[in-house]
Amino acid sequence: MPEIWEMLTDEQKKEIVLMKMDMKIQWLEMKISEMENMIKLKKKAIENIKKFQQTMRK
Repeated sequence: MPEIWEMLTDEQKKEIVLMKMDMKIQWLEMKISEMENMIKLKKKAIENIKKFQQTMRK
């Protein structure tokens, strides 16, 4: 890739860098979404555990 990189114009290099940044941002957004879903699941699990504890106390 270094050989090809040297042959590119500055404009082409900018485009490639922007594409790489865009892909990284998309990857990070996916990871954040996965983390948010895990947090939701954990909150729901805690909620269910609390309900279960209350049921057992009765």
